[in-house]
This record gives sequence, C-alpha cells and structure tokens, in this order.
Amino acid sequence: MRRRDPALHRVPLGLALALSLCAGVGLACSKTTTVEGEGPTTATPKVDPSDEGPTEAGSGVEGPVPDARLPEDDGEFAPALTTRAPGPAPLDGHTLGDVDTCGTCHEQIVAQWRTSAHAYASFNNPIYRASIARFREAEGGPEASRFCAGCHDPALLVDGVMDTPGSLAKDPRAHVGVACRGCHGVAESRPDGNGSYTLASAAMVLPSDADGGAPGELGAHRRAVTRGAARDQCGACHRAFVGVETGHPHHLGGTDELGPWRDSSYSGSRLRLDTPVDEADCVDCHMATTTEADPAIAALDEAAADAQGRFVSHRFLGGHSYLAAMRDDPQTLAQIQAFLSDVASVDVAAVKLDGQAALLGRGLSPEALALGGELRVDVVVRNRAVGHRFPGGTRDAQDTWIAVQILDAAGAVIGEFQDRPEAPAEVHRLRAGAVDENGALISAREVERLRAVAFDHTIGPRDAVAVRYALELPPGHRGVRVRARLLHRSRSLALAARTCEGGRSASGQAALRTSAERNGERLDPCATPPTTAIAEGQLALGELVTRPDTPAAAPDCERLWELGVALSHQLQERLPEAREALEAALEAAERELDDPARLAQTRARILATLGAVAARQGRVEEALTLADQVEALMPDHPYPDLLRGRALAKVWRWEQAIEPLERAFERNPESPGLASELATALGSANRPARALAVAQAGLALRPRDEALLRSQALALAALHGEDDPRAKAALDAYFAHRRPDDEPHLAADCGRLDPACALERVPVHVHRRN
Repeated sequence: MRRRDPALHRVPLGLALALSLCAGVGLACSKTTTVEGEGPTTATPKVDPSDEGPTEAGSGVEGPVPDARLPEDDGEFAPALTTRAPGPAPLDGHTLGDVDTCGTCHEQIVAQWRTSAHAYASFNNPIYRASIARFREAEGGPEASRFCAGCHDPALLVDGVMDTPGSLAKDPRAHVGVACRGCHGVAESRPDGNGSYTLASAAMVLPSDADGGAPGELGAHRRAVTRGAARDQCGACHRAFVGVETGHPHHLGGTDELGPWRDSSYSGSRLRLDTPVDEADCVDCHMATTTEADPAIAALDEAAADAQGRFVSHRFLGGHSYLAAMRDDPQTLAQIQAFLSDVASVDVAAVKLDGQAALLGRGLSPEALALGGELRVDVVVRNRAVGHRFPGGTRDAQDTWIAVQILDAAGAVIGEFQDRPEAPAEVHRLRAGAVDENGALISAREVERLRAVAFDHTIGPRDAVAVRYALELPPGHRGVRVRARLLHRSRSLALAARTCEGGRSASGQAALRTSAERNGERLDPCATPPTTAIAEGQLALGELVTRPDTPAAAPDCERLWELGVALSHQLQERLPEAREALEAALEAAERELDDPARLAQTRARILATLGAVAARQGRVEEALTLADQVEALMPDHPYPDLLRGRALAKVWRWEQAIEPLERAFERNPESPGLASELATALGSANRPARALAVAQAGLALRPRDEALLRSQALALAALHGEDDPRAKAALDAYFAHRRPDDEPHLAADCGRLDPACALERVPVHVHRRN
C-alpha cells in the first residue's frame, strides 16, 4: 500500500495562513480519529456561540484545547473504510451473499431487489466490470481496488479475494452485488464515504416461523436489521474519493450525494430562501413506501407489508435506465423513466436577436423577427426535486443534455441543436469534466486516470443554470417557436462503447455466463443506453405569441427569478444580466400577485438573490440594505444574516461578518458548508479557539473537507504553537486533502487540447451551430 510522506506536505505556518484565504472546499469524507484524544467519534460537537471556546496555556486564556480531528485511512480493508465489529460471528462472503434465507419471509422485497442496481453492483454489472478490470490492471491495482469493493463487492472484500491478481469473473461472490446483509448486517455507518460502515459480527436473530416466531423473536429481529439512520448508511457508499492510497498522486473527491443534501432545504437546512419544500432523505425518495405494481411480484408473500399491502420499496429507483436495458426489463425501465420525469424543469426564458434582448421573448416584434439575424436563446434548467446534484452519482460519466429546436409557424424545423455523434459539443451537457495527467477529458469512467476536474455543470438541489444557444435565423419568419427538451442517458456513449468492448472479451463473457448461472438472466453489455425525456419548455415569438396552442407557463415573476438565479452563476463581469432579470422579476411580482403573503414571500426571494449578486460584485452596502429588506419581509428566516455575513466576508471585513454568520450557524448547526464559512471568518479575525470549535463541528459531518481541515490546522497552530504535534498533524491532514496544485494547469491544458473543454470552463457560455 502506497503512503504519502507527511513531511512532503508540511509548509511554514505563514504560507498556510496565506493559503487559508484562497483554497477551495472539498466534498468527500472518511472515518475520523484524533491525535492524543480518546478515539474516533462522528457526533456533532455542541458549539456555544457565546463562548470563545477551548483554549490552553500559552494561548492567552486558560483551559484545555481538544486534539485534532483527523481523517483515518488505515484499517482491515483499507483503502476501503469498511470494518468488522468484534464478535463471535463475523460476516463472511457467503453470508453477505445470502438472499434465500431472507426470501423465505420477504419474497416481494427480494424479487424487487433482483431488479435493482444493488443486485448488480459487482462484477455482474458490465459497466462496473469494465471499469474495475482496467483499474486492477494498474500497478498495485488489486490491493487498491479494495476501495471499490467496500461498496460494490463486500462479499469479495471480507473474504480477502480482492487482493488476488487476475480476473474474478468466475467467482460466485463477484455476482451477489449488495445483498440483504450488505445493509441490514451493518452495525454502524459513518458519513465518511468509500464504504465507511462497520459490519456486525453477531448472528442475525431470525424468527423461528413466518408468523413471527416465539414471543420477542420478531422484535429482536427488527432491532437487529434497523440500526441507525438509513441516510447515514446510504452516505457511507454514495460518497467517494481517491488518493495516494488508491494509486493516485493526490486526494480527489468524487461521488457525493450526502454533502449537497445536508446543505439543502430537504435536510431542513435554511441556507437558501426558496419556495417551501418538504424535508426528505434518501429513503423518502428512493425507497418510498408503496404497493408493488408488478402482478407477478405482488402475488408473492411479504412479511413486511402492512394491512394495505404497502412496504418500503427495494427497487432503489434512480437513474439506472442503461442497466434496465441490459437486463431487457421494460417494466423497470418504465418505472425509472417515470421516476425521473419532471425532477428538473426547462424554461426558454430569454432571447436576443441581433443584440436586441427580450426577457421572456417580450417586445420582439414580428417585423424584427422577419429581418432575421443571430438568434440567441437562454434556456433555464432547474433542479426541482433531486436532493443532491442533478445528475448525480458518477458525474463524469453522466450524459444529460438540452436539445433545442427553432420551429416556424407551420412546425417545420428552421434550426436545431441535437445530440449528434459527429458534433458532441453542439449541445450543452450537464456533467463534470474529469481530466487525466495531460489535461485530456476522461469520458469512459477510467478511474485510474483521474487527476482533476476541469468543470462541473451538474446542478445543486433547488438551484438553476442557464444554457445558451445561438444560430442564424433566416429572414422571412414573422413568428417562430423555440422548443427545449432535457434528455438523459445514465451513461455516456463512450462508456457504453467501452462496456460493450469489455463484455465481448474472454473475461467479460465468463462474467456474463457466471452471472446468468447465479442470477437467472444474461445481461447484454452492448444494449443501447435508453434516452429519457425529463422535461420540456417552449417559447413563442412574434405572431405566434397569441396562438391558442401556446402552452401555459408559470407566472412571469417566477420565470424571471429563476433566470436571475441561473445567471447569478456567471463570471463576475457579466452579473449585470442577472440583475436585469431580477429587477424585472420584482416588477412582474407587483403586477401579477394580489395575495399579500405570497407577494411578500416572492419579493423576499427575489431580493435575496439580488443581494447575493451584489455581494459577489463587492457592493457590500447594497447587499446589507437588501438583507434588511428581506428580513422585513421574512423576519424568521436566517438567510438575511447569511447574506450579511457573506457580503462582509467577501470584502474581508471579518470581524463584522462573524456576528451574522454566528446567528445563521446557530439556525443551521449541521451545515458543514456554513461551518466552513464561519470558521474561516473566525480564524481570519484571530479567534482561533472559536474557529477550532466550529471547524470540528463541521468535520464531524465532512471529515475531509479541505477548508475545514485548513481552519482546524491554523487554529491549532495558533493555540498550541506551530511545532506542537497536534498542529503538525492537522496541517499534514489539510495538505493531504487540499486541491492539487496543478488542477488549474490541467484545466487550462484541457482547454488547449479540446475547444469544447475551453467552452465548458466558462460558467455560462454560448453553443453556436456551425
């Protein structure tokens, strides 16, 4: 196992202080430990904002200072963070793969599970097999591939088989995926990632018969299989990272569903002033309580069903349409596509014709259209119902794009932007652009090549992005219609081609045969990835505005607010475009809304977004005034304080930023993102003890967060002294997890190698049809 030398990352404290003001925030986590402390903990520390916090002799105040909270990389199955609890019956691969025992009472649940991505998480999944086969071929690959196995191949991991060189395609344990005890046999989960859970080592309590067995047996069984919060268990695997331990030169965060959810409105966080949404976690969306729709499955017995036949779904519906196509399962494919429908929205919110801008297309006359010219279209895509980034999962392998058509009055196509193999950059794709050591984009999930992220166009929960297209509109059209569609494939065509190639190899064919023998169906690795239509939006221009077949749209004020939110992510010099949309939204709200309560809430949202734009522009006094106006409309919401704190921090007025950020943090104590902002302000204002307390509160939930590790290291150095072992260990942890120094260079190289990458590096850019 390759290990980093901490000394290679240690720098003088003065340089670290400079870095404290310019480093970014990471997204992945691991198990935490302490230096000279009492051992690991993941509980969120209680933080009293009225207390300067822990101190020690030599820091100017009295009292003990806690040890560093550090990520842990070692363990029985490292680099997977999976462990086994001590006990008389540690789980082995056979037990982890056993579904038949559970199926004697839970026939419907097991039948549902057999259709799921969890059942095909291991080498029986041609997509995963192609990726991990390449990864294992690298130097040290078999041992490093344990980090995959903690979540994809637990049966192989616990039996030590992942360390074996060569193909594992014929091993039956490589075809069980994540079975019942992969979740229900977990004693504890940590919000760290890379399989950060502990398997129980006690025999599973089973009722002696299908009616619940002897008194107490059913209750004991239920307690044994329902430990802890399900979201923590999901987060243990749906958060991932690579680093030196996996053969990479540095730490790099990857999949992370837990982090965006925790900072979102769905978790109860109030970091966004938004229209109200119901709180929800992983289970609420992906394991909803329902009745089984398939008559063949519904006819089976199910001990967990209630009197109405409802139980928690174990289909784990998500975006795995490609897997359903490989399994030739049209029913599961239809359920996935219904699940994805309208999770995001599309709106054609503005156009510009030869420099004449028209918000919502208003004011563009038929006469102006008839002259023709360059028509630029602004499409707003909003993540409406996904509690993590959209699309999620392996964001570099996703294939979600926006197709646009310009239609004449008769419905004929004047021009269009479509997904074409010969012109992949023609359409905008919602994905992350990962690059290799030369800056070349990686499109086939080649984990061993990952070095940096050049761009990320996926959309956070409840957020919006703007997508721009431009083409030459020929003269003579007095009315046109712009049609935009959001389309989704769960994996890129490049990855599909690599998967097909791997499936045709000797080891791929062996894996398919073994999977068919064990699971009763042979997958087609060369199946065409299905395309799912998620949402559609239209905008009529010129003479078509008054047509009766024009689809109804949301109120102008809502559409303009969403456009302003989307444009607020622009480069700073282009933020006036966002202000224009938001000011128009305010006017529309006054014109459209009669209900005082709704008008107040809508105005507050628009003013809050204007305040965020002003803060980004460094117009701090304007931002503070807007925060006051928002507070007058929404006096119980913490966002005005958050806006004040961010605006003041943006211009380095740290002392003034602390008080409002403290009030916001008090209302959002489980937000690692806000903890990072507050800890940075406290440290910059020379309040190290309080900065340490806040940073460690955030690290309890996101232990490898770069900014939180940095704040902790600087605080400990200020309190203990730069040469104290605890401060040195904390600084080593920060440098081990900070963004790679060459990331900007690799991103720039990507732009030089590929014009499409150069375009995608700009937050809001224009796709032009050649």
